[in-house]
Amino acid sequence: MNKNGTQKKHHFMRLLAGLPLSVLYLLSDLAFVVLYYIIRYRRRLVRENLTCSFPEKGKEEIIRIEKAFYHNLCDVFIEAFKCLNISDEEMLRRVEILNCELPERLASEGKNIFMLLGHCGCWEWYQEVSVRYKNPKKGAEIYKQIENKYFASLMQELRSRWNTTQIEMRQTVRTMLQWNAEGEPFLCGFICDQRPDTKGRDDVTFLNQNTWYLPGAEEIAKKVNAELVYLDAEKTSRGHYRLTFNEMKPNEEEKLSPYPLSRCFWRLLEQNIRRQPEIWLWSHNRWYKWELTE
Repeated sequence: MNKNGTQKKHHFMRLLAGLPLSVLYLLSDLAFVVLYYIIRYRRRLVRENLTCSFPEKGKEEIIRIEKAFYHNLCDVFIEAFKCLNISDEEMLRRVEILNCELPERLASEGKNIFMLLGHCGCWEWYQEVSVRYKNPKKGAEIYKQIENKYFASLMQELRSRWNTTQIEMRQTVRTMLQWNAEGEPFLCGFICDQRPDTKGRDDVTFLNQNTWYLPGAEEIAKKVNAELVYLDAEKTSRGHYRLTFNEMKPNEEEKLSPYPLSRCFWRLLEQNIRRQPEIWLWSHNRWYKWELTE
């Protein structure tokens, strides 16, 4: 697409994002019908993930969660898109953040903070936490580069809405070391429930399944004097969320692992998901069968 066409498309997107969420949710309802009943987007994968994760639940309950998930997925797309044109006042009404005293206390102690979270609710809104606490003043988010240049540019704009520095995943270690050397405490957000591109260096039983992961956040934290905290997410109603900063305290079994804090993250995330399963990203191929490719 040429530059003029891209500008027109972007202008249209901003105008569309200017519609009230109440109107945009009508588009979300329509998208649910198309996604679930017509396109049947990843329905087999979602059903398999839910069935394996909750063997104790009957088919009717699994289907109920499945449909609620697709409704939520459509809402997440709409809410992320709305970041192009949403006021700080509206975000303040829609996102409640508890225990901001935790990052403020850690920053006052001279510690950097790594905020670990999963794909629960509208994670694109959670960068707004950076304006809710007094310290640390510097904040960042780790992201994976998108191949499509237009959508990569659009996502950069969405994610920079609250002056959060965007760090491409491959630049994480170098940037964190540089920031740590500058001596000013910072908070960096890591979405840690993605499937690794390689098999991973550790595995854990998560949602009743063997799950490989990369303990990158914990390893980097050791290099830069960072404390790991967990951001719990709850969807209180449509378009409204409650986020809570939680300390990460490994239990006795987790302390025996080379990566106790990473193990603690998976336990806290599972508790988060079991409390409200429909808000997690079930369409992600999280449990790729690595052993079948070896």
